[in-house]
Amino acid sequence: MTREERREALVAAALVVVEREGLGGASARAIVAEAGMPLGALHYAFASLDHLLAATLDAVTDQERLAAEAPISAGVDAGLEATLAAGLDAYVSLLVARPARELAYLELMLHASRDRLDLPPAPGRYERSYGLVAALLEEAAAATGCTWTTPPPVLARHTVAMLDGITTTWLADHDDQAAHASARFLAASLAARSLKED
Repeated sequence: MTREERREALVAAALVVVEREGLGGASARAIVAEAGMPLGALHYAFASLDHLLAATLDAVTDQERLAAEAPISAGVDAGLEATLAAGLDAYVSLLVARPARELAYLELMLHASRDRLDLPPAPGRYERSYGLVAALLEEAAAATGCTWTTPPPVLARHTVAMLDGITTTWLADHDDQAAHASARFLAASLAARSLKED
């Protein structure tokens, strides 16, 4: 295996372990055992277990981006609000289909946040999410002939915060209808910060 292939296999294994056993069960030994590798393989591919867990966070973020991006890439042309709602509904559907994966993501994010408790303000592990959401907002506006009246990076932070809320409340009550309604509320709130180009 190349180093990159080893990294990908360890990320996939880490996600399986955290989904199945929670963050508390995500030891280096459990992860390499899941990947079918010797313990030294982790340190060949990553500087530390925390670096592997950070890469696992990034992998889940990428999966969420692909789910939300699909309606835009498919050429949804029913206006900005409908396009955003379709992307956000796709995220909720991913949450409903893979709840353990989203719970694993939250556990990993909170674990990473513990290291920042005494540090000054900075995006931290959410920086990647902010950037990806801002890019998706720009893509949705371009696809529907709109411009944002609020900068996409500002809207991205609001979006990420509300998506976390949708995720945690759904994990608590499993109310699919309420989660989709919240997604549509978010889509309408975002679309209200846009103008249709002439």
